[in-house]
Formats: sequence, C-alpha cells, structure tokens
Amino acid sequence: MAVFSFALLSLLVALEASASVTVRKTGRGPTGYEVEFRYANPTAKRVLIGGGMQPFTDQFHATGTDYRFNGRYDPHDYQPGDFYISNPSPRLPAEPEYKWPYEMTQSRNEEGLWTYTTPLPSGIYSFAYLVNCNYAPNCTIDTGHLVLDPDLPPFMNVRGDQVASSFQVPFDARFQASPELNTNFDYALDAPDPKRHRGVVKTVNYTSPGSIHPAPDVHDFAIYLPAEYGRVPGKKDYPLLYLSHGAGGNGADWENLGRMSHVMDNLIRLKHIPPTVVVTPSFYNLDPQGPLFIYGNQSNNLNVPIPPAQAVRKNFEQFLFPWVEEHYDVCRNASCRAFAGLSMGGVLTHEMFVNATDMFDYYGMFSPATSGPYIDAAAVAANPSLKEKGIMVAYGLYDFVFPAARNLQTALDAVGIRYITRVTPFGSHYWNTWQDELWWFGQKVLWKELPFTVQTGRGKRC
Repeated sequence: MAVFSFALLSLLVALEASASVTVRKTGRGPTGYEVEFRYANPTAKRVLIGGGMQPFTDQFHATGTDYRFNGRYDPHDYQPGDFYISNPSPRLPAEPEYKWPYEMTQSRNEEGLWTYTTPLPSGIYSFAYLVNCNYAPNCTIDTGHLVLDPDLPPFMNVRGDQVASSFQVPFDARFQASPELNTNFDYALDAPDPKRHRGVVKTVNYTSPGSIHPAPDVHDFAIYLPAEYGRVPGKKDYPLLYLSHGAGGNGADWENLGRMSHVMDNLIRLKHIPPTVVVTPSFYNLDPQGPLFIYGNQSNNLNVPIPPAQAVRKNFEQFLFPWVEEHYDVCRNASCRAFAGLSMGGVLTHEMFVNATDMFDYYGMFSPATSGPYIDAAAVAANPSLKEKGIMVAYGLYDFVFPAARNLQTALDAVGIRYITRVTPFGSHYWNTWQDELWWFGQKVLWKELPFTVQTGRGKRC
C-alpha cells in the first residue's frame, strides 16, 4: 500500500488541535485511492470538511441547481465518469434535510480525535475543517467556525490571504478510466527528480503606489521560477506568463488551489514549452480609496466590488510589469510574453488583448466571464495586430459562463480572428477545469508559431 502523507501530526497550541491528511493507494475500488483526514480537537462537538470539498455528480446529472433533482453523490458512491462540481446554491435547505457528505466522526479509542476516510478520484481538493457548524456555506473564519489545517497550511503571502489547504490525488486507470471523460490530473502531481524538474514558487511584495494590501504602497504577487532559472550562465530572457485569479481571489490562488507550479514543471519536463517564468498577480486592493479585500474576512468582502479591468490594466502597466522586468531575467518583448486568467481574470485578459495588444503575443481566456462590448470590425481596422495573436478561449461543459464564452467566440469569429478552443468535458467553474485549461494552453498555444492557422493545435502530421 503506497502512502502519500501531506502532513505530520503536531500541536496547534492556540486551538489545542492537530491534523493530518494522508492519501493512500489501495489497489481496490471504487477509485484505487483513499484519503484519510485526522483532526484532534477536544473542544469540538461536530466537525465537517469543507472549504472546497464538493459533492460529486456525473455528466448526465450536472445541473447542481436543485438538491431534489440533481445528481449529487457521496464520494463512496463514485463510479468512473463522475466528477465533482462546484455549485453551493443558496437554494439548498439547511441541515438536516440536506446532509453534507464530508462529516467526521469522533474516535471511540482516542478522546478528541475526529476522523474521516473516503475514496477520491484524481484531482485537486481544497479543504478546511468546519467546527461546530451545522451548515457548511455558513462556516467562515470570521465566525470562528472555519479552521485551517495546522500541518498543511495554504500557500499565501500573509495570514488571512487564503481560507483552504489543498492536496492532489493520483489517477488509477483500473478504477477511474471512463470512455466518456478523461479525468486524469496526474500532470499536477510532483514532477520526478526535484533538482532537474521542480521549479520554485514564492510570494513577492513590490512597490505599488496607492495599493493598500499587504501594506500602504505595497502590493503582492506569486512567482514561479523554473528549475533551471539562475543555473544557466548568461540566460536573461525567460518567456513570461502572467496568470490572473478570478473574482473573490488573489495571486496565491493559482498555486494554493490549482498547483500551478506542478503543472508548469510537467509542461517543461515533457518539452511542451521551454522553461517559463509565471507571475500570478492580485487585482484587488490597488485603489487607495478601498475598500480593503481580505480573503478570510467574508463579512466585509460582500461589500468589495470587483475592480474594473481597465483600471487594473493601467495599474499593472505602470507598476507591476516594469517591476518584474527590472528584478527578474525575463523576456522584454511580446513574442515571449503571455497573459491569461480565469473567470474575471479572463475578462482582464480580454482587456489586455484589446488595449495592451502590443505587450503580449499570447492570451488565455479561461472560463471568461465577459459580457461585452466585444471586439468589432472597427477595432480590428484600427489595430490590425489583433489578428496576429495566439488566443485560447476555454471553458467547461457545465460552466455557468458557457454562454458568455460562446458570445466571445462569436465576436472573434465575426472579425476573422483565429483562436484555439478547449471545452473541458467534465468542467464546471472550478479548479480542476482551470488546471485542465492551463495544461492545454501550455501544450497547444504558448510560444507556438503565429499567426494561428487551421493546423494550429493539431500537432505534426505523421
């Protein structure tokens, strides 16, 4: 039995709590893997697992909008082709009518120890412990009911910037393969040979006049540096990808919730792309007028508007982009620079494409929550280089932005702009979808020959 241990038991003194998450290869159904959660808290009366652990569904029952008629499954009932879908609908009733599937039980042998073991298929899972809370959507950090795993802390810049930890489960073709869907996410596992294939990712604070977090006139981003960075004498022009989060997120999301560095390690290791630097910026808290957005402050975040994409673009052009070029050995021309983002980050990518066209040659609009106005013939006539870029429009088959993404494609088609499309067959508006889209963006779009043709993305003919 192979064991992947993501945390060692230790004491979180302030809460008198300790925790561990262990992923085991079982060699038996339903998925070939099981995950054991252990959480020690002698004061807890009830513990749920939430923070991103969603019920499963399948490709025929993926509406997720009404608990009475949808196909939500307990993970113990998993069958090949099932996948988990994010839709915490406010129409769900309060418990006990709607039972949360991830509920821990108190050990009979060890006082104060809570455990839960479940089979899980391939993919990334984010989670937190929901303590003494009867309805998962109401459990938050600011109410004291949401507790982060003390031994598997999230990747973040400062405390409060993330509200969940994450782990990755491998794929077992014997139990998980499905003729309808390919839900193998092993490209987000650790790359072999750490010295040769694993880059580093860290958070960085940079000077940004007017920004209000994490300090006055200071903003932050996360950066991935490929394994060879700093080891090749004289190399100064690494390709550069900017990768944006979505509404209600921050620059640590792509690493903490999407394991971006693992995806990039494997894209580079398998020679889909050359070693590439990735910057994941934050688009909140750039305006000195506020209000302040902090991930863990759920009650305050309800009143924080999404910053206009145009304002974010201007700020990044003035402060972020020059700072990165000054401090890192990255490319300084459009041919080896790209911008991509998910959801509202896809809207920001569209803004960059239309109004910062000469800065990047490649654009990835993942689950873009665009609503127009879209590009038109007049814009192309004024800026012909719009037709010379490498574009990917990607979204999930069960993604709520499906109509918006289709409208964006229609607008691009109308003015003759070629692009690559990826419709993730199991995809909802969630991180496994965006992992999939980043993986295919790297394989089919990044740094490929321009302009795109009908052959682009198909690879070489045999």
